[in-house]
Amino acid sequence: MQHQSSPEPTTPASYEIPNHVWTEQLAPDYPTIHLANSFGTATLALHGAHVIDYTPNNQEPVLFTSKQAIFKEGKAIRGGIPICWPWFNAHPSDSTLPSHGYARTQFWNVSSSQHTAQQTSITLTLQTEQLLAQLTITLSESLEISLKTTNISDQTQTIGGALHSYFRISDILNATVIGLDKTNFIDTLTDTPEAQTGEISITEETDRIYQDTTATVHIFDSKLNRNIFIDKTGSKSTVVWNPWITKSASMVDLGDQEYKEFICIEAANARQDVYQLTPRDSHTLSTKITSV
Repeated sequence: MQHQSSPEPTTPASYEIPNHVWTEQLAPDYPTIHLANSFGTATLALHGAHVIDYTPNNQEPVLFTSKQAIFKEGKAIRGGIPICWPWFNAHPSDSTLPSHGYARTQFWNVSSSQHTAQQTSITLTLQTEQLLAQLTITLSESLEISLKTTNISDQTQTIGGALHSYFRISDILNATVIGLDKTNFIDTLTDTPEAQTGEISITEETDRIYQDTTATVHIFDSKLNRNIFIDKTGSKSTVVWNPWITKSASMVDLGDQEYKEFICIEAANARQDVYQLTPRDSHTLSTKITSV
């Protein structure tokens, strides 16, 4: 699959809406777009169309972004909601292609924005020779991320990916993941199939792909007394990930102790959960995050 080089960052001034959608430079030539309304705030980097913050009114931030995250063209941001596209993990047939695809490390283009009393939204696009990705981020009572992929080529294309969401928690030992009981999963650390029994508590490095599930998952944080609900559509696989101690120490863009502050729950199209898009066909992968 051929792809275009990353375009120059779009200047989205024409899409700004006073008090609701505006642009700031997080680093030189590295713009971020802020959304704000009566429900809360969200911030996304134009690089990767990457949400790096979501804070509902009168709550702690819902998303985790590392204090050591690197904001530089070509480097994926550690935390927030990376867009894995158009494949998940390693490319299935070409090991020279980047893990998790191109979307995380290119500047996207802003195509539109909208504000009403009920919601504030922005849509961004990224195009390769074969595919068009349209990502819409909507801030309302929840935060919704919707990734629509359209095959613009004349051949069938295989589409995978994930909305790789990092959720902020008070401490990993205070967090319980609910909603995947009796679901089969692949433990990717050992590449073995297993079945989930009960709730999930993270006490070691965890990297699992839960299969054949469309279930709503939620994280209960006992210290914050907070529930984060993660709904999804267009996905039959859910990834649960935390790097734990040893892997965290090897990551230059993650603090050694920051593994305690997040857990990833990802709406995914992983392993066998991929889509064969015929020419002009589309697939939409979405997640909705609600914190109460």
